[in-house]
Amino acid sequence: MSDSILSPYLVQNSEVFQEQILSQIGDNNHGFGMSKELAHPNVAVYLRCSSEDQSVDAQQRTLSVFLQSQGLELDQCNLYIDEGISAKNMPAFTDRPNGSRLVKDIEAGLIDTVWALKVDRLFREMAAGSAWLNHMKKKYVHVKVLTTDCMVPHITAAGRSMWYLLLMIAETENEARGERTSGGMQYKQENLQKTSHAVFGWEEYGSGERNITQGRDVGELIMMRPNWHEQAVRNWIIENPEDLSTNKIASKLNQWNIPTTTGRTWTGSSVRSQQKSKAKLHDQLHQFEKPNRMISPPFRTFKPAFRF
Repeated sequence: MSDSILSPYLVQNSEVFQEQILSQIGDNNHGFGMSKELAHPNVAVYLRCSSEDQSVDAQQRTLSVFLQSQGLELDQCNLYIDEGISAKNMPAFTDRPNGSRLVKDIEAGLIDTVWALKVDRLFREMAAGSAWLNHMKKKYVHVKVLTTDCMVPHITAAGRSMWYLLLMIAETENEARGERTSGGMQYKQENLQKTSHAVFGWEEYGSGERNITQGRDVGELIMMRPNWHEQAVRNWIIENPEDLSTNKIASKLNQWNIPTTTGRTWTGSSVRSQQKSKAKLHDQLHQFEKPNRMISPPFRTFKPAFRF
């Protein structure tokens, strides 16, 4: 149940869409207040990706198109975005920053409909998902919880059966994927081959060789090496010598014109993903000799990593 499939009917420009979202959240760590200006203030949209290597952009675009068919505009709903949050490590909503905020807004009676792209964006464990459904059925029976793969009301017998089935599939799929890919991913990472999305602190370069995956030529083999300017910034984010909040760190990075891996501005959530969800590739820094001198705040000579 991948969240990376793009709708063939996509017509929105992702950069414009992102700017619309950022204009709402400002520097509030995706902390949308309940705004009277929203057309759908009672509707929550929950988005989640598991690590700093990933992005919720594809979920936003795909779900935006789907919600239009339901008479809703995604940017007119209350967004709750947990980036760099693994549902395996944080199975319950209350474990997650914006998942917890969503729960509080439901308890306050501000939300009566919750949308997510798929069930596995909400939960990856059967136990956590089942417990939350039971809680919602007992205390908040009026709240609808809907996804593109399950639009049957969870308070009905049929709906709960469908939810349990999808939760079981999500958990099984997650475990199987981990078993299937851990060996291959570890090999690629140890050999500094690109395995996923861009990683802050690392730059990409062509090896001149072909990338043969499962017997297929999938293009040039892309290799990874540290970008020491980004590594210096990352170290500052993690060490946080001034004991700043994630929002204040994001504000400083934006003032210093330091972009994220996707060229966008920083948010509290993206800062937190650097602090809490370390990409596995960082474990390979021991293969390189660190420069004697690293740039320091405000990183005036900063040069971002090259990425394909």
